[in-house]
Amino acid sequence: FNFTFRVNAVRHQAEHLANHSWEYGTTAEAVMELVNPEKSVFGSDPFKGNHIPYQALHMDQALIWVYQHIEYEEQMLYADEYSVSDPASLGVAAVMVGTRWSRYLTACERQKEYLLDRAPRYSNGAISHRQQVAELWSDAVSMFPPFLAYYGVYKKDLDLLREAVRQIELYRNILSISDGPEKGLWKHIVGPSEMADEGAWSTGNGWAAYGMARVRATISGWNVSREAMQPEMEKLDGWIGEIIDGAVSTDDDQSGLLRNYLGDRSWWGEVSGTALLTAATYRMALFRPEIYAQPKYMSWASAKRHAVTSRVDDNGFAEPAVNALKHDSREPMKSGSEGAAFMLMLGSAWRDCVCRGV
Repeated sequence: FNFTFRVNAVRHQAEHLANHSWEYGTTAEAVMELVNPEKSVFGSDPFKGNHIPYQALHMDQALIWVYQHIEYEEQMLYADEYSVSDPASLGVAAVMVGTRWSRYLTACERQKEYLLDRAPRYSNGAISHRQQVAELWSDAVSMFPPFLAYYGVYKKDLDLLREAVRQIELYRNILSISDGPEKGLWKHIVGPSEMADEGAWSTGNGWAAYGMARVRATISGWNVSREAMQPEMEKLDGWIGEIIDGAVSTDDDQSGLLRNYLGDRSWWGEVSGTALLTAATYRMALFRPEIYAQPKYMSWASAKRHAVTSRVDDNGFAEPAVNALKHDSREPMKSGSEGAAFMLMLGSAWRDCVCRGV
């Protein structure tokens, strides 16, 4: 498939530069979508026979790369004294590896119990993104809800899938912007610490939209939950749509990229958030083609995709990108591991639309 950019170089950067838990988990998900799309939750039948895909002697490439970074003897899947949710980004990979080595499934059970029973909670019951303070970050929606949903399929536990959706709703209730030019978009961070950031960070909105899309795909991919959880899927479709519409309405930078903070004209256009929000739009075109596989959204997504992929150089970098560890830095940089993973997700989502005739 012609991805129109140097996809293998981008994959190399995503894998080579990863050194945080969420980067490992996000890159594993991106490579799975790229190389083994039939086993990704976005595949046409991701749970054949209502089971998690089994890993035989030759494991899938994404899992061969990531499993050595998963810790299976601690309460979380990755040692982290700062974040509650980031280690859970490795959860889907850990469940899949666990079909070969059961110790990873035991680790997933501990991770689930930590999230549901011991992690700090925000005042409305939402699982905190951080350990030291109860704080909600839009990033978290791509970290622990996809794991809870996927583990729920493995355990054949509809309540776990419902809890994944309920947690997203609790996050949305706090983070979603209810009025003004950024209506429907999400604030980045709400909480008591110095990190509080009520701006509509483009990457944060991408994390939220794509995380919801992964949970939605997990529900629709499992025959049991597809029938039982239609109302939850409709909620997710609406919430993702709010973010996409917010991105479209605030898209006003001449570069063709979305600004690092949506709706704030003091910011420059940026590749990472643009890539992930565009990937979410392509995923929605497959979920709800009657709405999103239409010129309004597909023309917009095509323009954003071209704006991103035209900036990928021969080494797999694209710029300008936000510093993932300093989201409010005015100094742009070349894309790092997380941004490269987003570009893989964008390429895979577009490919799936093309191959399914959308």
